[in-house]
Amino acid sequence: MTDNSRVRVSIVGVVIVALFASLLARLWFLQVGPDRSEAGQIGLLNERSVQTESPRGEIVDRNGVVLVQDRLSWAVTVDRNLGQKTRARVLGQLSELLGRPLSDLKSAYLSAGQSPLLPAVVAHDITVDQQIALDERAADYPGVHVIQLTVRSYPAADQFHDAGLAAQVLGYIGSIPASQLKAYEKRGYQPGDTVGLDGVEAAYESVLRGRPEKITVNVDPRGQQVGAPVKVDPGSVGQTVRLTIDARVQAAAETALQNGMDAARKLPVTQSEPYPAKATDGAVVVLDATDGSVIAMASNPTYPLKWWAGGISQTNYSFLTSPLANAPLLNRATSGEYAPGSSFKLVSGLAMTKYNMRGAYAPFDDTGSVKIGNLTYSDDDGTAHGTFDLQQAITVSSDVYFYTVGDSFWQAWNLTRNAIPGLGLQAEARQLGFGAPTGFDLSEGSGRVPDPTWKQQFSNLINKDPAAKIANGQWVPGDEVGLAVGQGDVLVTPLQLANAYACFANDGTLLTPHVGMAIENPQTKQSKPIAPAPRGHVQFDEQVTRPIMQQGFLGVVNNSQGTAYNAFRGLNGLVAGKTGTATVVGKAPTSVFAAYFPANAPKYVVVAMVAQGGHGAQTAAPIVRNVIQAIENPNAPLPLPTNPAGR
Repeated sequence: MTDNSRVRVSIVGVVIVALFASLLARLWFLQVGPDRSEAGQIGLLNERSVQTESPRGEIVDRNGVVLVQDRLSWAVTVDRNLGQKTRARVLGQLSELLGRPLSDLKSAYLSAGQSPLLPAVVAHDITVDQQIALDERAADYPGVHVIQLTVRSYPAADQFHDAGLAAQVLGYIGSIPASQLKAYEKRGYQPGDTVGLDGVEAAYESVLRGRPEKITVNVDPRGQQVGAPVKVDPGSVGQTVRLTIDARVQAAAETALQNGMDAARKLPVTQSEPYPAKATDGAVVVLDATDGSVIAMASNPTYPLKWWAGGISQTNYSFLTSPLANAPLLNRATSGEYAPGSSFKLVSGLAMTKYNMRGAYAPFDDTGSVKIGNLTYSDDDGTAHGTFDLQQAITVSSDVYFYTVGDSFWQAWNLTRNAIPGLGLQAEARQLGFGAPTGFDLSEGSGRVPDPTWKQQFSNLINKDPAAKIANGQWVPGDEVGLAVGQGDVLVTPLQLANAYACFANDGTLLTPHVGMAIENPQTKQSKPIAPAPRGHVQFDEQVTRPIMQQGFLGVVNNSQGTAYNAFRGLNGLVAGKTGTATVVGKAPTSVFAAYFPANAPKYVVVAMVAQGGHGAQTAAPIVRNVIQAIENPNAPLPLPTNPAGR
């Protein structure tokens, strides 16, 4: 072999060795290198758990009518890893396609309530045509997906043609508010979870919320999911909450309240009634006088609960929270505080005999007005009713009679400065549950029973001048005089008023009102009743005072001289009750009526209160009559509301 041949063979050998070396290196890289690289990456990964909402439990009425349940909704999501420009373009295109404000889509995407690990849900309840458009033009919508979610629906609202049916009672759900996120996280919640934010949805959150499905995933240092889920822990559906509410009576109460307020706004302005009855807001409460069950609870103004399904839009939320809407989210039945007017004479009649200010049969001459101190107090219409006792004073609603009762209490207080008997009105009011929460299972107000201590504290709060603090904080005759007829500084909630009349009607048991009836397991059908214990017992004079007041309340409705006689004329069934007309400076009075029936064996209490609604007999009494008719005639068709929420 020549030298040239040896050189050529050597070169070929080197090339072959190099090729084999390269091949071996590649094989090593493919088999060993990636494993080491992946191992390095895995070392940088963290496990994180993501909770997927399980279906919430149903809310049903006492008869099983479904008030709230989950339903499927097609929703649009947008990925988190889009660049800012791409995201802006995509949201803009979605706004045009879906016909929804861009601000609502941006707000949903940026919401702190959504999980940063999951695509942001920006729209619910899209149409089939919109789904098809997104599928066909997927390339134009990078990072956009259509998924199925569950949202709340309200079957009874559709059944009774009232989108606002029991809205303030049922409440709504939504993303965890950013300010409460840490507190919820301590209870096992995560960003993006929905929770009850008001009403029954909030009060019974712990049982309505099912056990969420928990998915454990690996995430890289950027927080992005890597690979398939490591572990999946299936969830379970929430429990069913059965309410004491009767959906049919609830619909009747909503309708009666709305129609009554509409009618009030048509009342003429007269010399005796110089202010228009604007009927700005009101409430109706129907209470079972035997156990405290709330049969119906209506609040007006109201709103469509479906606005909250899948998350409320910024447009609708702005409306609900605007001054023009007049706080429709507020439950006026539990948190609205009104002067009770003459309906408070329930308290005054009981207190005056208990503390020996006047006997129930003691005659009194009502001349139409009375001078107390330097002031003259007159009956509502200035009518001189003549001589009568407590029974007739209630029936004709003599203010002069009760003005003098209030003055007697003030004189007793001024003489000794002792709470008893001088502050007997306040003591009786508190015994009947005024001035404190009732123990209701939803949020509620406390109302106010004014006394010398409260007045001095209030004066200290609003006055800067020391002399003014003392002068304006004095407890004067007018304070007790006004309290005796439900005027002045006394405030009650409609629920408190209903509960006080229930206590009188059932002969002294002060109940704990409640809207929860039972918690039911949807699989096993096992039921756990909700039955709060009564708050106490009020002792009445069964020989004289209570019987004569009973006759007085019967007379209000059934005696031709009664203040609500015309409103209830022709009604089948025996009803007892009391009108109230609470004067408000510069406005039409608050219209009040409280009733219990059947009067001979009370089962129900119905209370209606309407701010700026006119006299109690004009607006509140007809509302109560219509509700009672619906209760007594369960098979009769319900009238449609003249202005149902959302229509």
